[in-house]
Amino acid sequence: MERSHDGDRLDRRSHLDLKLRLATWLRQHFRKRAQLATLLLVALSLVTVACSGTQANDPSAGPQAVLFITAHPDDETLFGLGRFAERGWTVDIALVTNGESGQVVEAIRKNPKSDGEVLLERPPGPGVRVVPNPPTGANGSTIESPVDLANERQREFTDSMGKQGVSRIFFLSDPAHPQFEDSWDNGTRNWDTALLQSELMKIVEQVKPDVIITLNPDELWAHPQHQGLGTVVQSMWQDDELNSRPGTRPALYGLREIGWYEKSQQPQPGDEQFDRSAYSPVLGKTYADYWTWATSSYVSQSSHPTWFAARASAGFLPGYGTVDVIRRLGDVPPAQTLTSLLDRYPPDSAMSDEPTTPEIGQVWKRTPTSE
Repeated sequence: MERSHDGDRLDRRSHLDLKLRLATWLRQHFRKRAQLATLLLVALSLVTVACSGTQANDPSAGPQAVLFITAHPDDETLFGLGRFAERGWTVDIALVTNGESGQVVEAIRKNPKSDGEVLLERPPGPGVRVVPNPPTGANGSTIESPVDLANERQREFTDSMGKQGVSRIFFLSDPAHPQFEDSWDNGTRNWDTALLQSELMKIVEQVKPDVIITLNPDELWAHPQHQGLGTVVQSMWQDDELNSRPGTRPALYGLREIGWYEKSQQPQPGDEQFDRSAYSPVLGKTYADYWTWATSSYVSQSSHPTWFAARASAGFLPGYGTVDVIRRLGDVPPAQTLTSLLDRYPPDSAMSDEPTTPEIGQVWKRTPTSE
């Protein structure tokens, strides 16, 4: 897939057609060469200025730039990226933590009801290994420490993002010396919010997004860092700190967690729904199957399709059903809602579903001791 990072998303073919039609009309109405040349130069200049003005004032004038801001590796699986990939939209993602405080899924329990849990998970330590091909198969790399797990989660994340054609990944935390800790108990209380805001503003300036997607701050039940990060991003958006173009706010959305929690299935104002069972000729599969393919990179986590399905079938979580849900977190002009944008720009048959290699744009500075 060809992608541009310079923010130039003009529909060049339509502008060229306009210029050619204008030139033909001028030739038909003006015989004298000097007069024609002068008018043609003026007219083409006006067309160029008009097109440039359209781009500067209308962020929906062409293919979109999307920035995901998530807390953990796999958060983005709450909404399938296939709809962006099939349109050739530029997708970048900022990852705040590396998920180093999580556990490694090793197997499905034989008696989940009596055990009170479906999956056998262990924290990093001696003998803890990743299962490369869930649910069975030879054990993979050993995860003996949180640093090992952070590196494994970054590897899984990069692999999944490459499958989905993501252009750039911004890792905000060093695996060995995380700037932002991964913690359910602490939530975001130990995060340096000023540092986080500063880093996000730098990323926004590079990406110049038309759409920002983060976690839903108002989810009734979710990881505390999901709610906390969503609150930080929403506050920055409200304070116009995420504007890459003067006077123009990107559309802001929050990921709903309907597949994970019963409480999250309760509708909220601003929800937009998309059919997971629909088939994409560009992707060569349904959006649900594309999600399964992309999410299969997360072998150490319960979001992997095999581990996830085991918990859903045992009734430990609701599962996704037939729809993806994402929520508008602020006023969005009707023409800029995600539903409108996806309707306006149909899938592009020229796009490829072949995996890519995302550019790594981490913002932290690696120290000599972090090797």
